[in-house]
Amino acid sequence: MTKKIKILFYLFILFSAHIVFAQTVPEDSLKGIWKMRGYGKIITIDENIVNNYEVSSISCTLSSQLKRDDILQLGTFKRMNQKLLTITQGLKVYTLDEIEELPKTVEYSSTKSEYPNYNFDVFWNMMNENYPFFKERKMDWLSIKEKYQSKKIKKNQLRHILKNIIKQLNDGHTTLIIPKKNGAFPHYTTNNKTAVLEDKILEYYVTNPTRYGTSIKGNGLLNYGITGNNVGYIQINNMMFFSDKYKNPGALSGYDYLFDYLNASENNPNHFDDEKSGIRALMGKIIEDLQGTNAIIIDVRFNSGGYDLVSLEILKHFITEETKLYSKKAKLSNGYTTPEFFSILPAEKTYDKPVFLLTSHQTASAPEILALGTMAVKNITRIGSNTEGIFSDILEKKLPNGWILNLSNEIYQDITGTCYESIGIPPNYKINYSHNENAFIRNLKKNIDNGDEAIDMVFKLIEK
Repeated sequence: MTKKIKILFYLFILFSAHIVFAQTVPEDSLKGIWKMRGYGKIITIDENIVNNYEVSSISCTLSSQLKRDDILQLGTFKRMNQKLLTITQGLKVYTLDEIEELPKTVEYSSTKSEYPNYNFDVFWNMMNENYPFFKERKMDWLSIKEKYQSKKIKKNQLRHILKNIIKQLNDGHTTLIIPKKNGAFPHYTTNNKTAVLEDKILEYYVTNPTRYGTSIKGNGLLNYGITGNNVGYIQINNMMFFSDKYKNPGALSGYDYLFDYLNASENNPNHFDDEKSGIRALMGKIIEDLQGTNAIIIDVRFNSGGYDLVSLEILKHFITEETKLYSKKAKLSNGYTTPEFFSILPAEKTYDKPVFLLTSHQTASAPEILALGTMAVKNITRIGSNTEGIFSDILEKKLPNGWILNLSNEIYQDITGTCYESIGIPPNYKINYSHNENAFIRNLKKNIDNGDEAIDMVFKLIEK
């Protein structure tokens, strides 16, 4: 996955924290100091201010502040009992326990915030306490500490040290973001090479395809139609942008479009419900239009992420009974949170003929939840290469010096208890796509005049 896409995931998480609202919560019922189970966070709430702290074994750093009246930007709050609180954001439910006071390290963190060695130590401990995949990523984490703990790190060295360490992990959800001096975040652009290829594949196989919405690459968000031999083809290029509440008057694309969409969604108290309603209605129409086909192809080879809940809504249209899909748990400093299990019920309109899911190494994050779910569905066959293998929601942490550390902290497992982090969801029929995004796109584009190997493989399998 390219560095640009990694930034996309970071910014998506950064903004989505501000688009969840709920019913009014009585002020007095939430007052207190609340420590989240896992995730390394503490929230303090009084009658005026909500403080968010990033916590490790050696640090307690104030990350952000909200006015008490704006607390619902953090999610749906529910007081379970005198000592227990939950916060819900979309599919995510966080559990918090009330504690008596902030850690003593809160004072030390403020006085040492600009010390490079202290920031390195906090970085190391945050990763050590929250990141569960050092073994899978073939990283000896203790040796990293031993290499740098006795060295005096200069300010201009710190960013290179941390970025080089993160690069070795090769985890698309683990990144370091360094704000500019004015507090703004780096701006990134996108190219249209992938969008051009998506359109070429669509037009090669489908006459008069239906195009819906705009993806981050500027072309159709979801495109579909029927091939000449009566096979439905659905190309899904992002797992977000399905709400119909926001317009794109300037025909924006890339990160400009992403930021505009997320900024608009901040004022919508029903954003996640609207995303679900949008994809549900669209999939209902698609299933109706493709009901007479012999099979359906779902192409997520170019899908770089979005919302897990969109993936689950799509999958609901290809099952006939309640289906248990996967579980997830978060890393604790000394273990894991209690696993949460995810099941779905069939949609109102479903398709029960053969379904083929096309994947590549560029299939990353939210579309991997779709691929993970298909492992529990018998009539879905996967073709292509392993997905990228980055399933966790991004955990955003702030270092004492203000730099943003994003990391994977959740373990997703299929119904047998297998985790596919760093490996990716395997196909039933393998195609040796390149791991390099540019080479992958270039090779597909070079051969498209003679067809697409994955789609043609589907045709051969149907004929058997």
